[in-house]
Parts: sequence; structure tokens; C-alpha cells
Amino acid sequence: MTNSAVIFANPSGVIDYWSSGMTDLFGFEADEAVGATLDLIVPPDYRERHWIGFDAAMKSTDGVVDHGSFNVPALHKTGRTVRLEVHLNVIHDTRGQVLGALSAFSPDQGPSDSIEPL
Repeated sequence: MTNSAVIFANPSGVIDYWSSGMTDLFGFEADEAVGATLDLIVPPDYRERHWIGFDAAMKSTDGVVDHGSFNVPALHKTGRTVRLEVHLNVIHDTRGQVLGALSAFSPDQGPSDSIEPL
């Protein structure tokens, strides 16, 4: 069974936490991911759109971006783009200040789990 694939990124999009389940899905070890930006796992063709959405999420007042999950393209260490399900929550401190985004990834449940490499 795969470990939980959980990541935490600060409001600047820098990865502060990378679980072993993320390594299972993406191929990057924690020491490669922590300190890098989310561009590590966002395919180049999707980065502009990703950062627009991420910045909007960091400005979210209730911490809820979506009550379901997103099906997103993600970049594996091999350079292959894969489809994954992601649940995203914006985390706030007790004063309401945004601390960052906590995301949980799982393999896409659709008919295909990969996209052609970019």
C-alpha cells in the first residue's frame, strides 16, 4: 500500500514538507523537493495557470478552495506528465494569516493515468 502523498507549500510556493507517498508518486526524494518551488511537479505548459490559481488560493478567506478534488497534470521526475487527483486546503494560523497550502495527491481514477511526455 502506498503511503499518504501529502505536501505542504508556503505562500510563496516553496515546498516545506514532502511525504514518502509523494516520493512514491513523483519519484523525487524529500531532500530534492523541500526548498524547491512547486514548479518541481507542475508541467511547464501548466505553470502560468497554476501560479494564477495558487496565488488566488493563498488569498482565500475560508481555507476551502473546493469541496471535492481536482484532476491535475503533474510532472514526474522522469519528465513524464501524469494525471493525479489532488485535494487542496489553505491553512491559516489563529490570527487568520495564511501559512500555506496542504495538498493530498492520489492516482487519477480515470481510464488512463498518464499523458504523453511534454
